Formats: sequence, structure tokens, C-alpha cells
Amino acid sequence: MIGLLTSNFSLYHDLVNLLKKRNIPFVSLSFDEEIPPYVNVIITSEEEKHKVDFDKIVACDIDWNAEDAIDKALFFSHCKNPKLIFGIDPGKKIGVAVYGQDTLIRRFATNSPDEAVSFIKSFTHNMEACDVVVRIGNGARLIRNRIINLLHGENFRIEIVDESALPPHDDDAIAASSIAMAEGREIKGKMELEPKEGEIKEMQRFSRIKSKNITISKELAKRVLIGKMELEEAIEMQRKKNQA
Repeated sequence: MIGLLTSNFSLYHDLVNLLKKRNIPFVSLSFDEEIPPYVNVIITSEEEKHKVDFDKIVACDIDWNAEDAIDKALFFSHCKNPKLIFGIDPGKKIGVAVYGQDTLIRRFATNSPDEAVSFIKSFTHNMEACDVVVRIGNGARLIRNRIINLLHGENFRIEIVDESALPPHDDDAIAASSIAMAEGREIKGKMELEPKEGEIKEMQRFSRIKSKNITISKELAKRVLIGKMELEEAIEMQRKKNQA
């Protein structure tokens, strides 16, 4: 159980709103009362932490991020060992799930490999975790490989999981949870990023749908597929070329 112990009203308000939004049970505490035995982690402010006599404390400084504080509290609350497991469902929308051991901390969908990887690196740093496993589904080959390559060089164990053995989900974040909890094949090197003909044609088809009438060139499609530019930028470049 998470305990909130702070006289900082703004911090308390932000924390309560997020805890309720995420359906996470918590209890509000007072400095004048003893901490109940069922509380196993406390969130307080940096200024007040010296007043809290407890072994597991998450202290928020003046530039606090309430979402990060709650994640850290969940991690400390349920995990005896500082191990993080990330599940990634690659695709046009990228599902991301985070577990501390077997306890779900957070799951969501993001728009790009860079956003997913930035979150993983930042989250790992904030949690001070030294044992990190990243499991990624074997679909969406180029997006999957871009994520793996962006994670290359980090002290993470990276595994590719066979999604055909998992129950299908329309929700990317839930699919990422299934991937996180499955065993995968470890990957140690970088992955190929050369687009195949079918992938190029699919990106060109998608450019027509996105723009309503413009088909980007094969070269532009390749650059989008390997993450060198955004599709919107490629469409605009093609539009200008067509008008020239």
C-alpha cells in the first residue's frame, strides 16, 4: 500500500488525482499519527523526507513528476529485487508495458521507436534498476529492429518474443503486457534495417492514404522506414517535387 505523507498541497493534489486515475490504492497519512503496518512505501516531498522515519521513501523535489513518483513507489512497494521487465509491441502504434518483477507498473502506447526507447532509458535511470530485460514482439520487422538498434549498447538483456504463441490483442498496451511476460530469444547484436520491396510499397500506399493523393518515391519511403524522416515530411517533399 502506498502512503501519502506531505503538507505540500500541490504535490498531494497531483498525486491523489493520478492515483485515482490509475486505480491504485493509497492512504493519506499525517505527521501526527503512526504509519500503519500495511503501508510499505511512502511518497513525500524532498523538504519533508527527514521527518519520515521509514525504510522505503520516494521524495519529490521542487520539479517533481507525480507520474514518475508513483511508478517508483509501485516499484519499491512490490519488488524486493530492483529488476525491470519491459514489453514492447512494435507497430504503427507501439505498445509499452513495464513490470517490476511480476507487478505491472505502467502500460501505454506511443507513436515512435525514439519515444519508446527514450522512455525505457529514462525510466530505468529513475528507478535505479541494474537488472533490465526488454522483450519485443517479432512483428513489424523494421520498427522492431530500429528499437533494438537504439537500445544497443545499454546494459539490458534484449529478447525477441514469438507473438504467434500469444493471445491476439487489439489494444497495443495489453499486447505489450503479454510480450513482457513471455520468454524470448536473446539478441546481442544490431539488426538489419534495409527495407524490403513489400515494405516500401506498403509505405507508399500509406502515404497515398495519409495525403489523400500523393505517392512518395521509393527513396523517400526508405528514409521513412528506417527512421531518417517522418512521413509528413516525406509527403511535403514529394508534393513540392510534383509541383516543380
